[in-house]
Amino acid sequence: MKVKTICAVIAVIALTGCEQSEEKSSIDNKTAEAICNAKESLPGGWAKSDVTPEAKKAVELVIKGMEKPAKLKKMLAVHSQIVNGVNYALEFQLENGTIWSAIVYRDLEGKYIITQMPIPGLFCDH
Repeated sequence: MKVKTICAVIAVIALTGCEQSEEKSSIDNKTAEAICNAKESLPGGWAKSDVTPEAKKAVELVIKGMEKPAKLKKMLAVHSQIVNGVNYALEFQLENGTIWSAIVYRDLEGKYIITQMPIPGLFCDH
């Protein structure tokens, strides 16, 4: 009886773990979709933004934290979301030609935190 109970508990834990990892990947897709299909008038939604000094500081933080830091060639796109602070979805190209995307949160005190580590490619097709 104990063996069946233990097997059942392990099976539930394993299935729960699978569901969580699938959910995480779908959240990333939803985030990318929200960024790319931003409606300017939606309060609390993502909006295309200018390259501001704050966005440049955010991308510098991302590049500094990359495994092989490089120099920024150019910013390709910035999207922002006003929350309790600002989220920046950054698309940028490094001098070596690679293109990356990342999300950085800037809190109300001006501290920056990388919330989506840099991934190769763009969030959106431009």
